[in-house]
Amino acid sequence: MFGYVTVYKPELKIKDYDIYKGVYCTLCKQMQKEYGFLARFLLSYDAAFYVLYRMGVSDCSMKVSKSHCSFSPCKKCLKIDSDEEIFKKAAAITVILSYFKLCDNISDGGFFKRTLCKLIKPYFKHIAKKAEKKYPNIFTAVERYMQNQADVEKNFKGIDSAADPTGNALGYILSDGDINSDSFKIGYMLGRTVYLLDAFDDYEKDIKSNSFNPFKNTDNIIDDATFAVNLSIGELTDYVKKVQFYKFKSIIYNIVFEGLSYRHKKIVRKMRGETDE
Repeated sequence: MFGYVTVYKPELKIKDYDIYKGVYCTLCKQMQKEYGFLARFLLSYDAAFYVLYRMGVSDCSMKVSKSHCSFSPCKKCLKIDSDEEIFKKAAAITVILSYFKLCDNISDGGFFKRTLCKLIKPYFKHIAKKAEKKYPNIFTAVERYMQNQADVEKNFKGIDSAADPTGNALGYILSDGDINSDSFKIGYMLGRTVYLLDAFDDYEKDIKSNSFNPFKNTDNIIDDATFAVNLSIGELTDYVKKVQFYKFKSIIYNIVFEGLSYRHKKIVRKMRGETDE
């Protein structure tokens, strides 16, 4: 994922924020357990959303206990004891997405970025192979959607078509492969939103480097990107409201209803040259 799927902290209760960080910390430790210490640096709060959502729609039991951050042992955090398979899958998803993102950077990045990515690719490939052995269906699905993304960008037919592969990829991941479920629809719209936010955020950089960007020929980048992003967020919130959550509802709602919009507003301020809040 891209780092846009996070909470809006000012509107989140302290206890919910502690749980949110606890999910992240537990997943961080799972990353080290499954793929080694360095793999922890690949983790983002996007992966924590997968855990929150999959646990949220499940009525599995959950126990919260006190723990300590592995990076800063003096720093306290929470440990979430629940269905370990969800954390294992989230760790694998993080590794697989990171590997294919690296491959994409090698294909489309500038000289220095390509060179750096090539140097670290053997490590990424090694841990990605481990993840593939555990979850071959996820690896194959992401690989297929990445190829679809490359094809769409070569034969660009519009913003909607460009956002489609990322939507399908996250739909498949969030629904655990159930493409006919409400979870797939939520993942699909989340993927579209993230893709559009990322394209909006990278617009100026992509224009300077002459890289692909779906908004490249737009008349007004702020207005057109805002319209596309808000449309996706609107559909996403409609789908989320239909889902029954057994836990983490307030956190998930905060991310979807407020966190994504806040990230969009930050990009708008950046594009306008305004000082961030």
